[in-house]
Amino acid sequence: MTYHLEVARATIDERLREAENNRIMRALRLKNRAERTARRAHRALASLTGPTV
Repeated sequence: MTYHLEVARATIDERLREAENNRIMRALRLKNRAERTARRAHRALASLTGPTV
């Protein structure tokens, strides 16, 4: 019985680690997307306002 509990715990631990890694990767993708969008918006705004002197 102890063996089965240890196997179950190991499986749960592995799934928790995978879920944490997935959350980190998703957060990084969202951050990168937001940064790209902000840069694109800044360029669009700059092109509308023209050169600043």
